[in-house]
Amino acid sequence: MNAQNNNKLLLKVSGLQKSFGDLEVLKGVNLDIYKGDVIAIIGPSGCGKSTFLRCVNCLEDPTGGSILFNGADIADPKVDINIHRQKIGMVFQQFNLFNNLNVLDNITLAPIMKEMKNRKLTGKTKKEIKESAENRARELLKMIGLEEKEKAFPSTLSGGQKQRIAIVRALAMNPDVILFDEPTSALDPEMVGEVLDLMKKLAQSGMTMVIVTHEMGFAREVANRIIFMDNGVIAEEGHPSQFFSNPQNPRLKTFLSKVL
Repeated sequence: MNAQNNNKLLLKVSGLQKSFGDLEVLKGVNLDIYKGDVIAIIGPSGCGKSTFLRCVNCLEDPTGGSILFNGADIADPKVDINIHRQKIGMVFQQFNLFNNLNVLDNITLAPIMKEMKNRKLTGKTKKEIKESAENRARELLKMIGLEEKEKAFPSTLSGGQKQRIAIVRALAMNPDVILFDEPTSALDPEMVGEVLDLMKKLAQSGMTMVIVTHEMGFAREVANRIIFMDNGVIAEEGHPSQFFSNPQNPRLKTFLSKVL
């Protein structure tokens, strides 16, 4: 089922461009992301996949184009991106956990900061905010079977555990969409499955996800749309059944023949 048939438009990317000096990485990318979409982005190294994600989250400032999210163009430098970024989760290749904080504190840091800023509106005490964030974090840890790790530090965790904690940290902010930048590429092969299983559960729960991945089997099974990026543009897009069985773009045909 294609989510865009019956769900609301969450993010509208139009003519997105990004250059680093003379190097033009994104050359006008257009993409509509609907609530409930699970979009897998594939393509050769250096084609602009990760740069695209980082621009959508404004970790990189786009050179041109627009990104409409909740009625605001977050590519516009005048827009306060921090307000909107709270609703756009990001999961990185290298986990990006804070090594000096335990698991519970890693998960609760951003929600507590967000609620502290809103204290005048909510009237909550510091203690109430902390307790609420910790209760939510413990629920999420239980969901992924790592509740006994709440006091552990990242250095004591496996790669698969770190990445699941990183996903939970994104979930703790109750985002509208989560962006995944090759979430399994830094993992040992035996740990890939536990992270992909969690992502499958999220997809089944209706979480909107955009995933840059090399895991073709996962993309075929979980995504409702697959995008092939090549040379800074979207070269082909389609439903997994059509995309893998009957690719139209010559570059995509070559790419799939190498990776499948």
